[in-house]
Amino acid sequence: MKDKFSELISEYPFYVGSFALILGVSYLIYKIGKRESFKMKDYSAASWKALVNSWALIFMLIMLGLALIFKV
Repeated sequence: MKDKFSELISEYPFYVGSFALILGVSYLIYKIGKRESFKMKDYSAASWKALVNSWALIFMLIMLGLALIFKV
């Protein structure tokens, strides 16, 4: 599986980067549309961690997409 993924990234960086960028921006639009509070008192420890991790995932998807697109 790891070999297939690395082969896909090396063979088609523009397409994989575009997919990651579209996925990241779509998730960003979804999260902004939900209008979640950023006050920690509104969440338990686990749900606060999930909220922070979801924003980190968005950031990583967008950065991966941009890096792969500009690799070309």
